Amino acid sequence: MSFKFNFGVGSNGEIIDGAAITESSSGVATALPCEDPQPLDSAAPCECVPISIPGVSSAVFDAIYYCNQRLWKRQIDDVQFQLAQQDDMMGDAEDSAIKQAMAEGSSAADVIKGVYEGGLKTWECSMDLLSYLVEHDDELRMSLSGARVLEIGCGTGLPSLHILKNIASASVCMQDYNKDVLELVTIPNVLANTAFAPADGVMGDSVHTEGDTESCEIDLDFRRTQILFGADTDRVIGEREAPELTSEEACEADSRLLERLEIKDRCEFIAGDWARIEQEMRAQGREHSFGLVLSSETIYDVDSYARLHDLLSCVLAKPDTQPSSGHVPMALIAAKSIYFGLSGSVLSFQQYVERRGVFGISSIWHSGGSMGREILRLTWNASC
Repeated sequence: MSFKFNFGVGSNGEIIDGAAITESSSGVATALPCEDPQPLDSAAPCECVPISIPGVSSAVFDAIYYCNQRLWKRQIDDVQFQLAQQDDMMGDAEDSAIKQAMAEGSSAADVIKGVYEGGLKTWECSMDLLSYLVEHDDELRMSLSGARVLEIGCGTGLPSLHILKNIASASVCMQDYNKDVLELVTIPNVLANTAFAPADGVMGDSVHTEGDTESCEIDLDFRRTQILFGADTDRVIGEREAPELTSEEACEADSRLLERLEIKDRCEFIAGDWARIEQEMRAQGREHSFGLVLSSETIYDVDSYARLHDLLSCVLAKPDTQPSSGHVPMALIAAKSIYFGLSGSVLSFQQYVERRGVFGISSIWHSGGSMGREILRLTWNASC
């Protein structure tokens, strides 16, 4: 059974309009949160995903504008092109979750519960969270200096990208249900907004402007040839019958490029189900290690409340573990007030959090209007 979020969207498709949510079993989600989490044996495993360079000669990104600032976000068509290339090279290799979703007639915007969580697209409330971070930029620069930030259900990772670009001493951990999303979208977005930021007419890159939209193509092979051959690049490539790098050369070039990436020391990427990640964080002794936790569009299903709440209570730093900056550890969750056709809502999540008694919760921003969107702030209760 499928459902719709009914979001507004621009013609470029960056904000989701009517993204479907498909149940993995028949029936609509129950009206009350399930206190017992789904068995872990059916959940996606927790996996640390290393930073990597897309296995294509170039990558294409669209500009996302917010509060007079810009971020680059990889085009869906470019992701599909890379997947098609991988098909040609790998033959009958097992399909990724993203390819499975698309094969079932879903778009990159659709959510198939337990398979693909819609991470290729930019969800509306992530833009609200992004704008909120900009509005409180001065405060965040002071309080997050040297801090660790976790984005839960990051997808394209726009809020994390803003922090990486604007708070040089902060580090970010980006989590998504799907490893594919991290490899195909999140990590390329990090590179495009930091170490591989496009330079029009330089490094082989090109930036295209049409009306009020902007896109860029980042020439990855140019960077590869430069790091392999340096000043001899033109001569070496010119002497070849085919100018393309061999797979071995591309692999060596990527290894050298990654060695020089300073941004890799400020980023971590984790794939998997929230319960699995909580379990792994506890096993590694990493409880209460994040001063700020961000999340967008993750409370549309009441059955996920327990797992989200338990992960938050595991990873959010306690007030007495923070430096003397005065920052209060908090989680910021951006969501629609009501998810029509689905079980989740801001009110039901607030009631669930209050019933658990671990966090105080309040709505700190509201869009207004009948199709309201909100940002919730969670902080530790004094008794916890």
